[in-house]
Amino acid sequence: MIGPLHARNVSPAAACIVILLTVVGCGRPTMAKVSGTVMWQGKPVPDAIVQFVHKNRPGASGRTDAAGRFSLTTLKPGDGVFFGPVRVTVQPFVPGNDPDKPMPPPPPRPDIPDRYRTVDKTPLTAEVIAGKSNVIDFKLD
Repeated sequence: MIGPLHARNVSPAAACIVILLTVVGCGRPTMAKVSGTVMWQGKPVPDAIVQFVHKNRPGASGRTDAAGRFSLTTLKPGDGVFFGPVRVTVQPFVPGNDPDKPMPPPPPRPDIPDRYRTVDKTPLTAEVIAGKSNVIDFKLD
């Protein structure tokens, strides 16, 4: 007679597979490429960190170049962003992140108003659509 399944009878590998399939899904894309630009008063915003923040999934981030262009990464370079609605923050890039030293305050950046810098205040939102390349541009005012 086969008894009920007990946790001690499940191998760690089998448990990992079940968890992975639950999180990732069965063959459906769960991530999508996201790129775009950040502009302020018609000018590109260079050296800024763009973050897409999900409620229940890891967020994504990327740094803008001199033309204000960015592409986002979540877990590894080039992987994209988990699909669904996100809140978006734009923060100044601060070079050097030495864990033995306190973070310096961000330099003054009038091209990134304070309301865009934190997830609880930002008015920026986006919808990442699975299975397609998402180009999302932001105009800060």
